[in-house]
Amino acid sequence: MALQIAHNNRGNPQALHPPPAAELVEVFVLFCNTTNRTVDLYWVCDRDTENMYLSLKPFEEVRVNTYNTHTWLFRDYYTGERMHVKSRRIFVPIPKYVPKNPQHPEELCDVRSQVNIHFPMRKLKDTCLWLLARHLNRTSNSPRRVISNYMIPSTLKQQLFVILTTMESYSRTARIRRRRVREMINNI
Repeated sequence: MALQIAHNNRGNPQALHPPPAAELVEVFVLFCNTTNRTVDLYWVCDRDTENMYLSLKPFEEVRVNTYNTHTWLFRDYYTGERMHVKSRRIFVPIPKYVPKNPQHPEELCDVRSQVNIHFPMRKLKDTCLWLLARHLNRTSNSPRRVISNYMIPSTLKQQLFVILTTMESYSRTARIRRRRVREMINNI
């Protein structure tokens, strides 16, 4: 990807050095959903509050201006399964600067960073359990009863129940958050 100069550079060159880490700094990112699933983007501005930002369809991307103090996380739209960026569950934006002019390398400007959202790396067993739970959740009226009737070890059944609980909990929470986002957009 070619470097994208951020639009906040209004002809004023940056200082000779990037700002200190403790300072609130605007950061420019391009979130790219590299999965075949719809992904919800959340930003966290304080420790316990996840704020739904938007949903990205498979292979979509969105430009976002955020801050170095915002933490981002990503969840599957339907299951709540956490997606990753650079093999991590959370993303903390870091400003990226490049010389504005090769003849004057001390003059810096902001660059928009590409952030690829991807599936988590995990064991084959875990991938299979998530896929099975997702399938049962979509196709069965009582996925727990179906799992209970499976002739598989009880540890696998328990893991499937935990995944189903995660999906159900996320579905309720996400529905409320999506409604709030729609209401905010409609009130603008």
